[in-house]
Amino acid sequence: MINVNNVSKMYGEFSALRNVSCSIQEGEWWGIIGPNGSGKSTLLQLISGVDKITTGELKIRGHHVSKYGRRELSQMLAVLQQDGLPAISFPVRDIIEMGRFPFQDWMGRDLGDNADTIIEDIMNKLQLQELGDRPLDELSGGQRQRVALGKVMAQEPRILLLDEPTTFLDIYYQLQFMELVANWRKETGITVIAVLHDLNLAAQFCDKLLVLQEGEVVGLGTPDEILTEDNIRRVYKVDPAVVQHPKSGVPQVLLSRT
Repeated sequence: MINVNNVSKMYGEFSALRNVSCSIQEGEWWGIIGPNGSGKSTLLQLISGVDKITTGELKIRGHHVSKYGRRELSQMLAVLQQDGLPAISFPVRDIIEMGRFPFQDWMGRDLGDNADTIIEDIMNKLQLQELGDRPLDELSGGQRQRVALGKVMAQEPRILLLDEPTTFLDIYYQLQFMELVANWRKETGITVIAVLHDLNLAAQFCDKLLVLQEGEVVGLGTPDEILTEDNIRRVYKVDPAVVQHPKSGVPQVLLSRT
């Protein structure tokens, strides 16, 4: 579905990414991990079409990402940043309806036959009905991120790009957010690519992990293959202990003081 072949990105003399390659299949959930400044968000921007590659080839569904028009691309792909939505005073329901923009004509009329049903279904799934008339700037960070997820769900994309979506959330809302995405993926088969700093969440939810370090791929595989003590020590310069989760069996990373 998404093919990244020897992609590099330069900003002037600075090399942000060098010869990155991966092939992401439809319905998979990939996590992009690595230290700060390793090129994770840059790769996400290239996949989204927001930024252009310098060299290499990046295709989505067999076509170069640069060949898609903005409306066509936004009907296929949605992006959710770490801060989700700014704390504006628009009501929650109105913000979720904004996600229908790729399907509206120049007069703002939705060209779909079931837009209202889609919005109501999203409001119910995300437990936002009681907040529908509340201004966004009156909500907590966790509630705002749920609204941001509802907005991208209204786009009905086939690909979801998440850029550190749980950074500002407490552990309850982190897990809630990831579960909501997992349920959406289970229902629709959507492809998810997420930049994540929390390795334990990445292990619990992602099928594959792509490890970037200084703009280069230094690891690619399942969480079991990637999240080893040797790999984490080499990439993150810490001395970890990796144990199995008592319920799921996936690797979980413990850190010790130096």
